[in-house]
Amino acid sequence: MRDRAQAMRTLVEDVLEVARLDSASERAELQEIALGEFVERRVKALDPEVVVRIVHESWVNTDPRRLERVLGNLLANAAKHGKPPVEVTVEGRVVRVRDHGPGFPEALLKEGPSRFRTGSSDRAGQGHGLGLTIAAGQARVLGARLTFRNVAAEGAPEGVGGAIAVLWLPDHAPTNTGSFPILRLPG
Repeated sequence: MRDRAQAMRTLVEDVLEVARLDSASERAELQEIALGEFVERRVKALDPEVVVRIVHESWVNTDPRRLERVLGNLLANAAKHGKPPVEVTVEGRVVRVRDHGPGFPEALLKEGPSRFRTGSSDRAGQGHGLGLTIAAGQARVLGARLTFRNVAAEGAPEGVGGAIAVLWLPDHAPTNTGSFPILRLPG
């Protein structure tokens, strides 16, 4: 009974978060962070088994709480629907989360994340399809772009290789009012 109550509470919190993200009233609380260091600490705290690789460190102006939410949802999705090893790579302003499972469903690749659609034929205990929807919504608040693709492993049968989610953080973060700064060109 306690587990069911917690699952219901989590679902309600996620639905409310999606509603806030849909209203476009959410604003990023910006801080300058070393992206690679931040990602490595947060990922290791969430799942010590995940392999983290920092190719190139970059300082970014972003909302750490929202970035952590995006990372957490991408890692939870990889753990639930993919296969190990899960790898996170930071290269400048780009963060990639990869698993080695069957990949993302075709509908997600074509249309993006959609709430209450998991792409799984087995609905028992598979979630509600809100994790990637929330990750995409939080990425929008950050002014970032979140893309999804599949990788085919060499010599592997179709559908085996993995899923890759790529978070592209912007050069210029949104201002506290939700707009982007105006860049003045010399002259």
